[in-house]
Amino acid sequence: MKRLKILIPFLIIMLLLTGCQSSANTAPTNTTAVAVAAAGLTAVVPSTSTIAVDPEFSDRDLKTTYDDSTAVHVTMAGTTIQVSGDGATASGGVLTISKEGVYVVTGSLSDGQIMVAAADTDKVQIVLNGVTINCADNAPIYIKSANKVFITLGKDTVNTLTDGSAYVQTDENTVDSVIFSKADLTINGEGTLNITANYKHAIVSKDDLVITGGTYNITSVKDALSSKNCIKIKDGVINITSATGKGITSKNDEDNTKGYVYICGGTIKIANSVEGIEGTAIIVEGGTIDITSQDDGFNAADGITTTTNSNGPGGGAMEADANCYLTISGGTININATGDGIDSNGNLYISGGTIYVSGPTANDNGALDYNGTAEITGGTTVAAGSSGMAQGFSDTSTQYSLLNNFTTACAAGTEITLTDASGNTIVSYTPVKSYQSVVISSPALQNGATYTLTSGSQTAAIALTSVVTSNGQATGMGGGKGGGQGGGMKPQ
Repeated sequence: MKRLKILIPFLIIMLLLTGCQSSANTAPTNTTAVAVAAAGLTAVVPSTSTIAVDPEFSDRDLKTTYDDSTAVHVTMAGTTIQVSGDGATASGGVLTISKEGVYVVTGSLSDGQIMVAAADTDKVQIVLNGVTINCADNAPIYIKSANKVFITLGKDTVNTLTDGSAYVQTDENTVDSVIFSKADLTINGEGTLNITANYKHAIVSKDDLVITGGTYNITSVKDALSSKNCIKIKDGVINITSATGKGITSKNDEDNTKGYVYICGGTIKIANSVEGIEGTAIIVEGGTIDITSQDDGFNAADGITTTTNSNGPGGGAMEADANCYLTISGGTININATGDGIDSNGNLYISGGTIYVSGPTANDNGALDYNGTAEITGGTTVAAGSSGMAQGFSDTSTQYSLLNNFTTACAAGTEITLTDASGNTIVSYTPVKSYQSVVISSPALQNGATYTLTSGSQTAAIALTSVVTSNGQATGMGGGKGGGQGGGMKPQ
């Protein structure tokens, strides 16, 4: 059942006429997407979702400095740990931090751990100043209790954390990652953090996970970045290889106001993953994102509800999840997906940014896949993939788009070029996999104009007669969602 709760009481209707170059080019007014001005978002979100997005970063999230003269200094060497100051103790290769304060850590542990066991009102800052920690059977950094923990990567330092292939649980918590936190966790700084997760996950927070700076090289068996409440990324360089897990994921199976991914900056490269970025809601307002995934590139899916086929087995459209959405208002995004390139179990909104999708080759997936509507009001999108389940944008959009299914499949590395009547290039893109369908939207597209779409030896003349123009239905299950332009929905 669709949940019809309102996200924030102060919702205003967004005027989505930007980019229309004349009254003759004015597209239909958008009636389903609203802007949440009170929350400080530039991205478009649906009023039906209960997800409470907080796009703000605190001063403390951004602060990387500290008073070294009052900090507790910790020196590690092999299996021994020396502590200078109050608030932490060392025993058996484990550093236990029990009080609020700043802890500057240097050196290496061959088999040990940093544990935070502070009061739930305490804020703890751990400065990694050239640290190497291996923990054979548990998390190298285990945050058991605190109000909030800040891990700061010292400027120009390299820090390395590794674990073993099996964990021994020491308390009521199921610890399963190299950095495991039961409290809000922020990681910042100007250093480098290398993580090799041999057991399961790299970084897990059971509350919020915030990244505002630093360089991260993460190799994990399972998920690289995971949080129950939210993941927020403002800056940093994040390189991820996740063999059998997700690159970045936030889903909450208990609270339908939580479980979102918010990205407004940074450089993120997910070189290998099952799902690239997943959350009940995914909001991208900036940054550079490069995803290679074994399944979906982006996947907006609820942690609580399961989307069902409203038409029964073998039926057509799936029912949209009112709580799920994917919204992009900025940034540069490149997706190479074996599954769906961009997948939302609810709605999809694109109001800015530059998006390129080299989507699936199999006909049971699509470069774009959504269960509700897909509204584009700005930015440039080129999504290439198979034609079996191809979907275009909905006719509630305000920026013009086209969907074209080629007569035959185009080989990998074949450039797509869209030119206007004067021969000017509107967009061009070279997918890395074979494709037979392409969706294009650009602010340069004009109502009534005719464009030439070229892919290798195949050429199509396309006249934009409506806000969504398609050359026909998909070859898979009939009945498109939203605007009904060339889109089947695959069973889930």
